Amino acid sequence: MIKLNDLLNEIYAEKPESPDDLMNKGFKLGEPEINPETGTSTTTVTYLPKFEQIRRQIISLRKEFQPFKFSQNTDVAGLAKDINTNLTKLSQMIFAIDKMIELQKKSR
Repeated sequence: MIKLNDLLNEIYAEKPESPDDLMNKGFKLGEPEINPETGTSTTTVTYLPKFEQIRRQIISLRKEFQPFKFSQNTDVAGLAKDINTNLTKLSQMIFAIDKMIELQKKSR
């Protein structure tokens, strides 16, 4: 059993994953963990975030703050406008990074 563990460790040690692997494949594998009792090997998988879902959540948050833009209190109205502007910019940036990753995948 020890030899199997050594072999698995050597295999995974030879292939270090770079941050580009996450963008190219859409996922990244973590370090393998071997259960000493059963000998089973498990690996943590990290996926790219679901950009479209995140953008929709941000847009819904933005809509919740919009009524405050018309408040009689100028401080509240100003902050609500700033929140609205920043959430719009954030949504645009998330869209941009999503498209950049798609372009990178297509170019390889």
